[in-house]
Amino acid sequence: MLSREADSMFWIGRYVERADATARIVDVQYHSELEGAFPYAQEGDDPQRALWSSILAITGDDEKFAAQYEDNHIERNVLDYFAFRLTNPNSITSCVSRARENARRVREMISSEMYEALNIFYLEVTRWNVDKILDASPHGFFSQVKNSSHLFQGITDRTMPNDEPRAFLECGLYLERAEKTARILDVKYHLLQRGQAELNSPLDQHQWTAVLKSVGAFEAFRKAHRLGISPAQVVSFLVLNPNFPSSMCYAIDRAERALRSISGSKGRIPTNRAERLIGRLHSDLAFLTTEEILDVGLHDFLEEVQSRCNEIGIAISEAYLRY
Repeated sequence: MLSREADSMFWIGRYVERADATARIVDVQYHSELEGAFPYAQEGDDPQRALWSSILAITGDDEKFAAQYEDNHIERNVLDYFAFRLTNPNSITSCVSRARENARRVREMISSEMYEALNIFYLEVTRWNVDKILDASPHGFFSQVKNSSHLFQGITDRTMPNDEPRAFLECGLYLERAEKTARILDVKYHLLQRGQAELNSPLDQHQWTAVLKSVGAFEAFRKAHRLGISPAQVVSFLVLNPNFPSSMCYAIDRAERALRSISGSKGRIPTNRAERLIGRLHSDLAFLTTEEILDVGLHDFLEEVQSRCNEIGIAISEAYLRY
């Protein structure tokens, strides 16, 4: 398989997952605004500004956003930036456009149904604009993005062989998922700690619910924990659960399996730096306890995971994708 083909497959996975994650984050945050459940703000802060600032913190786009909009944190501009702004490489439209372009380059390696699903995904996204979603329903638009992402992934499972091209696609998808879950949890946890006088207040409960909904984990979490929501339980579920698809442990496990499939490595000895890095991270996530994470400090732990995911991505590029 050529490096440029592997690169396209890897980034199809990342871009589709990134579009889905962005839709989830903004949709949940938008409904938090409607319900008046703002994140904890410092005295004198504008609650709406604090609410939308947390999305920018999750994506790390604070400075880029401020440079492009005069009125930084009004609802319309935030929706435009994350849904349609082509100068934002992480916007939904940018991600879907790039996924479709990468798919066009490797059409002979993917099924016609996969390409058709991505093409329809692109056409549906580009027929919207920020005024249209505000006049209609932001939730309707973001639901369409999530459903299109899920449709593409389902078609991939049904129509694409478990071969090397699919391994690169899954590697990108699951590495992106692990990094996004870590970032969402990190930023939300930080906001919940700002000026908080009491644990488990009604607002606290609402915001932990928002964290779970942002990664599609709320219903699964409630089935596992029927007596309520606690920070330690949320951390355990989203970081260490080996069976839930949005957990960091599960995502890193799947990404490691994909990498080993690419190299043909069947033993415990890694064949390159990327396998060594991802194997070490998977081992840490598999054997750590929630208490150990909280003792170290959740923020420091999650920042380290994000850094390690970025390092793994660079190592994968060095091993397979440079051309």
